[in-house]
Order: sequence, then C-alpha cells, then structure tokens
Amino acid sequence: MKNVTLLTYTLLLLFSVSCGVPQADFDRLKKENEKLKKEIAECELTPAEILEKANVYYDASDFTKSREKLKTLIAKYANSDEGKKGKRLLKRVENKILETARAQNDQDTEVEEEEKNEGLSEKEEKERKARQKKKEAAIAKMNKKYDINDDVTWYSDKSSTKLNTKNYIQAYIGKKEKKPWIGISINYFSKKKWLFIERIEIIADKKTFELEENTPGEFNSKEESGGKREWLDRVIKNEDMLMTKAIASSKIAKIRFVGKDDVSTRTISKNEKKAIKNVLEAYVALGGNIK
Repeated sequence: MKNVTLLTYTLLLLFSVSCGVPQADFDRLKKENEKLKKEIAECELTPAEILEKANVYYDASDFTKSREKLKTLIAKYANSDEGKKGKRLLKRVENKILETARAQNDQDTEVEEEEKNEGLSEKEEKERKARQKKKEAAIAKMNKKYDINDDVTWYSDKSSTKLNTKNYIQAYIGKKEKKPWIGISINYFSKKKWLFIERIEIIADKKTFELEENTPGEFNSKEESGGKREWLDRVIKNEDMLMTKAIASSKIAKIRFVGKDDVSTRTISKNEKKAIKNVLEAYVALGGNIK
C-alpha cells in the first residue's frame, strides 16, 4: 500500500511539474516512477511465479539473480510448497556461486603466475618448466575429489583403499582456497575381538613414534561387516610430520596397536609406504611444507 501511495504521488508530481521543471529532475522522477512500478509488479507475483523466475535465472546461469528471487520467496512464503522447493534450489544455487568463485580464483592465480614468469631468462624458464612438470607429475598420481558442501578438494593416492574391512595406514591432502593440509588415516580391522586401542606405535627402521589421543574419543570403534573396526583419522601436526616422512623413507616399518589387554603388530607394506611418499610429494606440489 505504501508503494502504491508513493507511486500515485510521483505520478501527480510528474504531471504537475512536467512543463516547468528542469529536464534532469524530470528524468529522475520518471526513473523513480518506473522503479516503483517494477517493485509493485514484483509484490503482486504469486509464489509459483517467483519460483518460476528463479528457475529461469538458474537455467540462464544468472545465479545471483536466482538467489535474490529465492530469498524473497523463502522470506514471504517459507511454508508453502514453492517455498520448500525454493529452499532446495537455493542450496544448488549457493553451490553454483561457490563453484564460479572458485573457478575465477583459479583463473586469477594462473594470470598471476603468467605475469610473474614474464621476463625470465631462457635458463630460468627452463628450470621453471621442469619444476612445473614435476609438480604436475606428483599431482597426477592422486585421486581428486571436490566436496562442494565444504568447498574442499581432497587428494589421495590412487592405490589407497576405501574399504573399512582392510588394515591400512594412509595419508591424504585437503585443500581449501590456496592452503593445503595433510592428514593421516589408520585403520585396524579384526574378525576376532576388540583391541580397545589405547595408543599406536610406529617403528620406522630404528625410530619409534607414538600416537595417542589428543582428545578423548579420537580413537573410533564400530562393528562393521561382521568384524570389529577401530581407527584414527587426524590432521598431521608438526610432531606427526617427522613420523610420516620416516615411514615413507624407511626400509622396514611396522605398526603396533596397543590395546587394553592385547597387542597387534604388522609390517607396513611397500605399497603403503610408496603411497605415503606420493602424497607427501603432491602436498609439496600443492604448496605445502614438509620441513
């Protein structure tokens, strides 16, 4: 009603002064009048019409305008069928906006690199290309998966297992924007009995490293596939990096699970060590530091 009153006033003002006011003022009033007409038309849209407009913008890849329409729909008609559909569509729209921003960020980074490399000598350019080729080779050994909900790209060695019924020690990488981090995942599985793991020991050649809970409950356990699964998954901090590097470079490495009443020890395989080494190299290629 307020907009209608304002529109009426503006129309009257336009009519009364059109013959006597400067052209600039007349044009401004005319523009405001058109804007008010548009706002009133928007207010009169039904929930179905608002949702339809949001879908049209979405199909045209105009995600910003689609988001605006969806937020209006949800604010005014949250409990309607269209409002519920709008909430679901809004999640997709937000993800698309995030993807677009991420792609733009990658493009900007490439432009920055190109500008940085301008003016290099022939020798420097050759060295740069060799480093770039090495980085690409390291990353090519990884499986890459983008988590659209958390805006994180995950990297893991192509030989890494996803089976929870296997005993393994694996490293992986997470990257958000420009900053990567590295994590370690250790899985123990038995068809016999629970170990109730209290600590894990890594013996790499003659060096021994201990992993204990940083917080209560960090050692997880679950009955799965007819057996007992116990595992640890954490981001590697400085104290764990030495251990990870030692495993990758070791001739013989063993992992010992120290439980409440029992101990289980196995040899870390060559494939596991190679995979961890690959992850460390990819981590450096992505901008990480293992020193």
